Amino acid sequence: MERERLIKTVEAILRGAGYKTARLDFRGSCFDLVASRTLTLLFVKVVINIDTVTEGQAEDLKRLANFFNASPIIVGLKSKNAELEEGVVYERFGVHTLSPETLYDVLVENELPAVFAERGGLYVRINGKLLRELRERHGYSVGELSRLLGVSRKTLLNYERGEQAVSLEVALLLEDLFDEPLAEPIDVLNAKVEVKRNLKPETPLEREIFERLRTLGLGLVKVKKAPFNAVSRGDEFKILTGIDEKKTPSTVRRAEMVAEVGRIINSDGVFILEKTKIEVVDSVPLIPKESLREVRDADELINLIEELKREIRARLFS
Repeated sequence: MERERLIKTVEAILRGAGYKTARLDFRGSCFDLVASRTLTLLFVKVVINIDTVTEGQAEDLKRLANFFNASPIIVGLKSKNAELEEGVVYERFGVHTLSPETLYDVLVENELPAVFAERGGLYVRINGKLLRELRERHGYSVGELSRLLGVSRKTLLNYERGEQAVSLEVALLLEDLFDEPLAEPIDVLNAKVEVKRNLKPETPLEREIFERLRTLGLGLVKVKKAPFNAVSRGDEFKILTGIDEKKTPSTVRRAEMVAEVGRIINSDGVFILEKTKIEVVDSVPLIPKESLREVRDADELINLIEELKREIRARLFS
């Protein structure tokens, strides 16, 4: 299955589950799809081989998810020479990674997976408190149960304290023995990720604009692998912020993608250029950096963006 077909399959799964989606066509982007449904927001990277996702892409994906209180997901078909198994959660640089079939199970069938892959095999995390209750209820000592399972006493106690993952083989033995499910599902739609936010600007222009935005009172997170350069935040709004030296066809295409993504995640967009005439591409204003000097605070910036959008709409319908 070529990547284009895979992206269409993933998008169809998302839409079939009631998500609104926006797709990017940006080379090297940290995500290919953004999807929103009620209170759930997903940033999704789609690849054939999950090993091709770079650490930089994964870190940007996690930064965006953290900033927007979303979940990052990678969807792929294989790792090295092996196909991804249905019902198993893999990981790439700290991001949950699924096959399309597993994504379908999660979104359409509402079946969260419990099995995850790590070096050495497949594992689950079990309810340790319940395991201890079942062991005692059935009259097993720690030593007796550990011998039945073929693990050490220390390992069994670690299971009961929730300090160690359980191999899939042992988990199945436990569930057969006690006739009760012990595996805890993995909530891939509400993932909490660790992320580094303090990326430095890459160009003098980025540095200048970042400093000015912070002076206006905006929180700001740098992004490398996306059609925008940063995400900015005020008290009640978020802005996808692009930066460029001048307007080019690439700038216009990036602004169009920012507009599409912004509609899904309910965020404004703006491109700040070294030099340009003020205009709007789709719903994203392009403004010269000098315009920032006339803005006194974050609220005034968002008012400027909204005013420019209103002017364009008025021209279109006049």
